[in-house]
This record gives sequence, structure tokens and C-alpha cells, in this order.
Amino acid sequence: MIFKTEFDEERKTCENLTHIEEEISSPALIEIDRLFGAADVLSIKYAQKHYNKVRNISIIAPLIVFLFLLYDEAELHLLIFAVLLLIIILYLIYRKANNENVHDKYLEYRVLAESLRVQYFISKAGIKENVKNILPWLTKIRIPLVKNVLSEIPTATNKKEPIINCWIRDQMKYHDDAHKRASAQKKRNDRYEKISLIATIFFYAITLGFEVWMMYSSPFDPVTANWIRAALKIGVGTSSAITIFLANYYGKMSLSSKIDEHLRMHWLYNTVEYEIMERKEEDEELIMHLAREFLIENAIWYSHQKKNKPDFAVE
Repeated sequence: MIFKTEFDEERKTCENLTHIEEEISSPALIEIDRLFGAADVLSIKYAQKHYNKVRNISIIAPLIVFLFLLYDEAELHLLIFAVLLLIIILYLIYRKANNENVHDKYLEYRVLAESLRVQYFISKAGIKENVKNILPWLTKIRIPLVKNVLSEIPTATNKKEPIINCWIRDQMKYHDDAHKRASAQKKRNDRYEKISLIATIFFYAITLGFEVWMMYSSPFDPVTANWIRAALKIGVGTSSAITIFLANYYGKMSLSSKIDEHLRMHWLYNTVEYEIMERKEEDEELIMHLAREFLIENAIWYSHQKKNKPDFAVE
């Protein structure tokens, strides 16, 4: 759990802040945008650290399995030191990221940034409502940072501006593009999993064929046969290790959830755009409906991603 004092300290170090819009004149919107920029930069920073950690753990864990197979089956006894070294490296990676609270900061700063985005646009639409009053229950109890930051920001702009292009259509395009990227990524993952499965079945089939051959004709002496068995075990173990990598790395990315979330958000923005065009106005009721639905989706995203904290495990 991240507290506002920690956010205030970290945002002092932020450089090259991102912006919701480039040209902002309202003092209230400038302040909201400044806080958004800090939360966005920090979330991206910790997201990169998180996914680097996931990648490193996902690579090292199956490598440990592979080297141990070489140590055990090929009798390369010195490799046990390499295995021990990799286990130590794996532990240090896990401990460092845990001590820095990387995963929680990535998630909580992202929820904060998106909540500030909502506040920015409802304020720009001339609605005198603080987003803290419509936060989902999950966000209120699990991420107090969001409510604490929102409680101190100005929200009134005394001016109503259109938001259909800068918020609704812009976010609709973002989620459409993100949905395509996540779908392409999932297709790659499915292809890799298929190749891994075929390789595993291949090695098992070769092993079975070899043992049947040995039962009926015994073409090899016992020493040679044992070396062949060792090579086949390493092959089976390697393909299994690749499967572990795919499960750890792509599994933690929750690609199926991402695809569904981007699709839902695209439909939401598309529906609101249609309603605005039908009514020929951006009325407060419709914009507040969008804000509430967005915040609910934000909380759902958080709850899904919270489960994806990397584990210290070598399978």
C-alpha cells in the first residue's frame, strides 16, 4: 500500500512529465495534469521494473532446470555451482523488487493516474464533482492514495468545454490499438506454446520408440544406451523448461484479460460517443456515467493485475 507522503516525495524526482493535453489554460486543469504526469511517469517506471523482473525470473528459472538436468544426466558435476549461483541471482532479483515495492507502485500509481485523467475531463466538461466521491469501494479501501490525492486538488474550472474528441474518441482509439497489440501478442504466445507442446510430444515419442527398440533388438551396449537416455531426458526437460518460461512470462502478462478489458473499454467509449451524437449534447448525466464505468474498469484491472505478482519459484 502506497501513501500520499511517499508519492509526494517520489514525484519531486520526476522529469519529462507526460500530459493529458498539450495546451492547458485553466489553473485547476494545470494542477490536475501535473499530478497526472507524475503518477503516469512513476507508473511507467515501475511497470518497466516489474516486467524486467518477470522476464528475468522467467528466463532464470527454466535455465536452472536445464543446467540441473545437465548436471544430473550428463554428469557435468561442476554445473551444480552454476545452478547455485543462478538460484542466488534469482533470489536477489526477487528480494530487490520486493523491497522497492515495485509491483504495488506500478499498479497504484496507474490507478491514480487514470483517476486523475477522469477528474481532468469531468472538470473540463464544467462538472463540479470530485472523483473521490464516485470511486469504487475497492479503490477506496485498497488504494487510499487515490482518495487522498484527489481530496486536495481543485476541480472547478468555471468553464464548460467539449470532451468528445480529447477524451472519448482519443481513448476509444487508444483501446482499439491496444486491443490489436494484445491480440497479436497472444497469437505469438499461442504459437510458441504450440511449438513447445510439439517439441515435448516429439521427445516423448522418440523416447518411447527408443525403449521399444531396445526391448526387442538391443542395438546398443548398456553404456551407449544410458547416454542416449540421458540426452533424451535433457531434450524432454528442455522443452518442459521452455513451457515453464512461457507460463511464467506470458501468464503474468494476463493477455486474455487485457484483450477483454480493452474490448470492454472500446465498447464503453463507443456507446457514449453514440449517445452524445444522438442527444447532440455532452450532458452531465452521460459524462458522469462514463466516469463511473471507467473507474469501475480501473478497479477491475487493478484486482486482476494484483494477482500477477511474480513468485519466487523454480518449477
